[in-house]
Amino acid sequence: VKLGRGGIREVEFVVQALQLIHAGKDPRVRERTTLPALDRLVECRYLAAADRDALRDAYRFLRQVEHKLQLVQDRQTHTIPDDEEGVRALARRLRLAEQVQSAKYKVQSQESREGDEAIPVSDLATFDFPPSPGAGRGEVEVFWSTLRSHMDAVHQIFRTLFRDQPTETDEQAEEISALFQELHHEERALWRLQQLGFRQLPEAYANLRLLHDGPPHSPATPKRRKLLYALEPVLFREVAKAADPDRALAAMASLVASIGARSSFLALLRENPGTLRTLIGLFGASAYLTQVFLRHPELLDSLVRADLVQVRRDRTAMLTELMARLAEVRELEDRLDILRRYRTEEFLRIGINDSNGLLDVTEVTEQLTNLAEVCLTGAYEVARTALMEQLGLSHMPGQLAIVGMGKLGAGELNYNSDLDLIFLYNPANEEESSGTLSAQEFFTKLAQRLISVLQVQTREGHVYKIDTRLRPSGRSGSLVSSLTAFVRYHDTSSQLWERQALLKARVIVAEPSFREAVQAAIERIAYATEIDATGVAEIDRLRGRMEQELAREHAGRFNIKTGRGGIVDIEFLVQMLQLRYGQRFPTLRQRATLPALQALHECGVLPQDDFEMLSRGYRFLRTLENRLRIERDQPVEALESGEEHLTPLARRLGYTGEEAAAHLLTDYQNQREAIRACYNRWFAREKGQDT
Repeated sequence: VKLGRGGIREVEFVVQALQLIHAGKDPRVRERTTLPALDRLVECRYLAAADRDALRDAYRFLRQVEHKLQLVQDRQTHTIPDDEEGVRALARRLRLAEQVQSAKYKVQSQESREGDEAIPVSDLATFDFPPSPGAGRGEVEVFWSTLRSHMDAVHQIFRTLFRDQPTETDEQAEEISALFQELHHEERALWRLQQLGFRQLPEAYANLRLLHDGPPHSPATPKRRKLLYALEPVLFREVAKAADPDRALAAMASLVASIGARSSFLALLRENPGTLRTLIGLFGASAYLTQVFLRHPELLDSLVRADLVQVRRDRTAMLTELMARLAEVRELEDRLDILRRYRTEEFLRIGINDSNGLLDVTEVTEQLTNLAEVCLTGAYEVARTALMEQLGLSHMPGQLAIVGMGKLGAGELNYNSDLDLIFLYNPANEEESSGTLSAQEFFTKLAQRLISVLQVQTREGHVYKIDTRLRPSGRSGSLVSSLTAFVRYHDTSSQLWERQALLKARVIVAEPSFREAVQAAIERIAYATEIDATGVAEIDRLRGRMEQELAREHAGRFNIKTGRGGIVDIEFLVQMLQLRYGQRFPTLRQRATLPALQALHECGVLPQDDFEMLSRGYRFLRTLENRLRIERDQPVEALESGEEHLTPLARRLGYTGEEAAAHLLTDYQNQREAIRACYNRWFAREKGQDT
């Protein structure tokens, strides 16, 4: 019951393996005792609750068996008696018959009391069959049945974590095997690479030799080559399916070269095909994420974690983890590195799961927004603590609100999005000073320190780039404003586009009472009055100016954001209708575009056909934008029609076959024309109404 298949040790090894993977970064799972550790792993979402329940019940039962054995024999033993009388005596000491009878009684009572609560699962947890009247099992049979049930459950979970996959064989595997056997015949190898779908043949051949032979400074050992031969079929099957097979092979070769000839890495990939698929999917989808991974191969545990359970993470769990890491160090430089490392790890997790089709576009933007909010909150605490210590202050001279604008405020962040922020404060007593600093001076220093914490380049890179141009008066205005001054500016001086920008504004960091005051002020300003036909015409004019000055479209080159029928067409149409009808219908006051479209439809403003077409088009364009940006982690919006550029993009979007690029281009052109037609129709209609 201890060292055997599905025994106590397998329960403990599952727990300890998960702790070894995650506890280095997550102190919450640093628990010595097995049962509390199981609970911690579930709370932190590293283990499924159903697996926890099975392991817990089995562990309790097996430890009971162990105790009863040792109590009778008065020595350390974990072996079940090999005679029936010994097993019967053990079953009686475990009181299994009484538990069966108790379970039977509860079932009978349950059947006679319709509508009462069901029997708790924990009361039946030691049995692999539902107790029922007349079961009539002997004590020995019940013991063996219960033991087998628990040990089978434990071993299944153990095997899932430490699985060993057999080598797959098929026609493609034979082709791949022949390729490796003929590596020393370059012409034959190049021909076989072409048959497997590679286009850059000399580079692919060089990368294959690097993968096979190892780097010159660390050549492959016989053990490593044996592992590679076992891995070849599944490795090349996944590489061939990648969006860009040539790049996936180059990245895999570079990774092997960067970590040397360690056979443990190849063994890990052979025994974990899910991790291998995830890795190659990443390499084929994003040059940027590939480079991040190649610079930090130690992040392999993050990749494994994403493959197992961490596909989606909520903001609270992320913030708890980051703050725990920051609390472990005191030096400012160490905290800056922790922020950057955390952002890189989580960004990699999101990108990996996106590349492997585990997240849709709305889930990607939600996860990226959660990450930005968590990093912003952590950076604020780092900046505030450092400034307070520097100035020798025990409290701030008021309250600060950090307001997210644009995609951050709407919860629609994309890859390589800057954070659009404005800073508002409320002085403690109108203009109470802290030492020699006024509230305005203090919060200006705090905002500057926060921006520095996020933007300064360290050995781990930067966290986010910050844009504060949406503050009152733009670049010429103060970096921070009091809430009173902010409201006065918008009531007296702001332009329509500034009011339009506030439709997406959301407080990210603030004390609860000040958060409510700021959010209420923003909503009042944004929806103060319904715009008339002149306002509609002004929004249309701004949209036309953006297309003319930013899109730069021409034959064979499209801009999916600011170009004809692009993302901005949908966003400006939605925002125009919100400003037109939002005072009348409070449910239209949505920050994100898709919920706003839904609300416009439910209020009767948008008919069904327009709602469905715009929603479908928005999802399509945002997904396309994601795939363009994740490739280089740059604000790419241009879509090139050349097959060389379009084919890998089409494959990343799920298009297949030789005509993948043509099908993508056709779908895009159909979407953009439908969107532009809808945009023109609605703006013409609303400009013709003057209420």
